Amino acid sequence: MDEHVRVALLAAFRHVYRPLVRLALRNGISFKEYTDDIKAVFIESAREDFAPPGQDMSRNRVAILTGLTRYDVDYYDEGEGAGFGSQYVRAGLISRIIEGWTSDGDFTGPYGIPLELKPELVGPSGFGLLVRRYGENFEEDLLLSEMRRVGAVEITKKGRIRLRSRSFIAAKFRPATIDRMGRTLADFAETLEYNIDPDFTKPTRFERRVYTPDGLDAVTLLKFRELVKELGQDFLEKLDNWLAEQEQEEERRIQNRLLDPELRDASRIAKVGVGVFMFEHHNENFVEPFTIKELDDGEHDNDAKEDAI
Repeated sequence: MDEHVRVALLAAFRHVYRPLVRLALRNGISFKEYTDDIKAVFIESAREDFAPPGQDMSRNRVAILTGLTRYDVDYYDEGEGAGFGSQYVRAGLISRIIEGWTSDGDFTGPYGIPLELKPELVGPSGFGLLVRRYGENFEEDLLLSEMRRVGAVEITKKGRIRLRSRSFIAAKFRPATIDRMGRTLADFAETLEYNIDPDFTKPTRFERRVYTPDGLDAVTLLKFRELVKELGQDFLEKLDNWLAEQEQEEERRIQNRLLDPELRDASRIAKVGVGVFMFEHHNENFVEPFTIKELDDGEHDNDAKEDAI
């Protein structure tokens, strides 16, 4: 690798590490725990992303590629170094259940509106079918109980299960929140890495951003936050509706025996998604604004004082 590229990559990695290390320190994760987890990722990537076609990566090959010792690789293989977070891999189930509920033609009605599902654990349009398809064999009753507890669903007077919101953001520092953060960062990083890979000659994936280099005052910042929420949610729901329409069209073709469901499943080559996020970089004078109304009231008070003078 060219030395300039190596230096640039390491500098870019430091930008990425900073918020992650801050999060680790805030929650009592030590340097050793953090680096042990990084070692596990190096070993997993070496084996899954760099193995020769039709061959497995031996311990020696993994050690040579990653710069780790053979002891480190053995430690990982014996299960001791697989990472502390593995027990929480399934913590983001609620988000995945909702994604399936709002995009799968079996669980949506006209215009992609999520159906109210039957509580039965078997049969069509039932919550059990949704969980079996998207819930990684998790127990249906436990998952339903958790979704009710966090307010993602409610039970109607007719006893059906209604989705309360098309988007679910877990409460702070629950395992599901942390899992969602990791998956979101990974998806974004995958796109950036894909787009700058010199070995790829395929079209790049869409990635754009807009920002203000000179900053905003408090009132404009609050207005911009609200604008991003409104337009961002509307944009994502339009994409979600479009995907749901494709699912419904396929289901209609299957019902009319124009499409074999096995061929449909075999033809699917990729899972796709789009994420929208806002970022802020604060200077030393930053104080969190309250609300637009409170700021406007403050300005009116100041104007009144000036008029009195």
